[in-house]
Formats: sequence, structure tokens, C-alpha cells
Amino acid sequence: MNMKDLQRENVKIVDDNPEKILSEMIADYEQRTGKTLQPAHIERLLINTFAYRTTLTHQQINEAYRQQHVRFATGLMLDLCGDDVNTPRLEASAARCTLRFSATEFVGEVNIPMGTQVSVGDVVFATIEQGQLSPNRPQMDLQAACLETGLRGNGWAVGQINTLITSLTGARMTAHNISVPTGGAEVESDDAYRERVLLAPESFSVAGSVGAYQYWARAVSPAICDVHVANALDNLGNAIGGTVAVTVLTKTGLPERELLAQVQTELSGEKKRPLCDTVSVRAPETVDYALNAELVLFTGANALEVKAAAESAWAKYESQRREKLGGDIVPLDIQKVLQVAGVYNVILNAPTLRIIQPNQWARCTSVRILIKAEQQDG
Repeated sequence: MNMKDLQRENVKIVDDNPEKILSEMIADYEQRTGKTLQPAHIERLLINTFAYRTTLTHQQINEAYRQQHVRFATGLMLDLCGDDVNTPRLEASAARCTLRFSATEFVGEVNIPMGTQVSVGDVVFATIEQGQLSPNRPQMDLQAACLETGLRGNGWAVGQINTLITSLTGARMTAHNISVPTGGAEVESDDAYRERVLLAPESFSVAGSVGAYQYWARAVSPAICDVHVANALDNLGNAIGGTVAVTVLTKTGLPERELLAQVQTELSGEKKRPLCDTVSVRAPETVDYALNAELVLFTGANALEVKAAAESAWAKYESQRREKLGGDIVPLDIQKVLQVAGVYNVILNAPTLRIIQPNQWARCTSVRILIKAEQQDG
């Protein structure tokens, strides 16, 4: 059996079927007393209560058993499973970006200490590097991290973070971000954490297995949602021996260079990379597509309600797809998603069938769902 296909409700060590528990308790009582119970008998009412409490107890026993296994554990129990393989849950991370500092009207050298703050509104970024400007070098780029963890630091446009808070002497100073901040994420979710715990044994390898590279890459930030590992390819499509290509996808889409640099540093450690491996960390190749569909409704269906339901179904489907690499674009799958209650037929004008490589990311750039004028009785 493929453990990935195992359903949670099928994992149990005691029977928790309420009907079976009730029938067994009734049969046991009747066998012991020689009395046939009717639904209105006082004993039957008491047995109903005992059967209900027994069912709850059995369900709790089964759930406690499930919580001992990584595939079904949640919350604290999943943290304890991770502790068994030295894999703690990732805490919330802060967004990172690159700040460009520029100076004019020098009266001396300008030192930019680590922790120099630049803000946009009440969101503040602080440099995690230090630098020095002079008339011969009036401009410098430094890495910076948001002072708040979580999603709030993500997504600011280039140039939007431009209020220099820290006072710097020696010249007239300006600062702004030259990259969009990414990498901010909340505490690692159960699903993402479970994936890492299952990969944890791979990290014990000293041979550079695919799973080991995936484990260490995912451990960098909870913002990372998928990782693909393979040999890098030359211009002819041939594998380059000893060169490992690691493709990283984040929950917000393509990773910025700051996060890629973090992953590169993590995977290049002497205790995590086989001596002869050269690691190359990159963003996935993007495959853009547009959704253009027309819905033929059953006679009498409410067009507005059906259209809203189809758009909601598509949004849910796409939200799951956007966190995975290598998801093929299959028209039949899309038609199934859009065939919500009230839809007789789905006419899919775009996209067409397309195979997506494991290091590629399919991204929907526009959605157009229309209701056809004619209806069908079916």
C-alpha cells in the first residue's frame, strides 16, 4: 500500500462505529439477563448513554494513536514527532530585500552600520550588512531584513521603501529598495512541517541525495513551498556531472535573489554538501497561461450564482497549483473544476494541454469565465 493514499479515518486500533458498539452492548445485556429489550425500556436508554460514551472513548483512543505518526499528527504532537528526528518547526521569518544607499555633497566618509533602518510607513527594514561610502564610491547595495516577522514585509514595490530613519553623517544620504521584499512568512504550517519531518531521515545522508538537498533547502524559510533537485543541464540538454541544480518556489511565487542567496549559503555548507558537488540555486522557469472558458448552464440555473461558484472553485484549484512545481496544464482537469452545480457544459478556449517540467512553474496570469446565452435541459 502507498502510505500517501492512506486515509486518516482508516487508521484505528479499536472499533469506533457507534451502531456496532450499541448493538454489541444490547446483545451482551440480553444474553446476560435473558430479557429482550425494547427501545422504550429504561435499560435501553441507559445502554444508549453508555454506548455513546464508549464511542467517544474509542474515537479518542484512535485519534491518540494517529497522533503518534507523522502523517497524521497535528500541532504539538507533530512538533514532538519532529523532535525525534531533530527537526524543529520553523518560526515566522522576516522579509528581505536589497537597499541601495546613495550619497552626495560629501564632507567625509559615510559609515553605514549594521542595523541602519529604512522604512515605508510603519514597516521598517534594517540592514544586516555594513558598508562605507566615499566620493570614490558614492553608492552601495546592502541586504536588509524587516523588523517584523510574517507577511507584512512582503510585496513592497521597488523604490517604495525610501524613508531613511537612521541618521548618517558625512554626506547627504538617500536610500531605497531595488528589489521586492519576499521571504516573510508565518510560523510553518502543519502540512509544510510534516513534509520536512518525513524528509528528515534523508538529511542523515552523506552522499548528497535528492531528499537531503530538499530537506536543507526547505529548512531555510517557511516561505519555501516546493523544491526540485536534479543535475544541471548544458545547452544540449545533457546532465552536467557534479553540478546540482536546486529550484526553489515560494508561497508568494518566484523567489527574490536574497532568499536564493540564503538557500545557496545553506546548501554550500561543508557538512551538508558532498565535497565534489557544485550547487546552483535558482528560481523556476515560469510558464504563463490564461484561462478563457465559457459555461453552458442548465435551464433555470441562476447565472450569477453559478459564475460566482465557478470562479471560487477555480481560485481554490489555482491556489493549490501555485505552490507546486511541475504541475501539467490539463484541460480535462480544468473543465472538471469549472463544472460546478448548474453547469451543463464547459467550453474551454484556453489553455491547451501542456506538459510542465519538474523545474518549471505554471502561472495563471488572467481569468475569463463567461456564461453562454443558451441553456440546456440536459
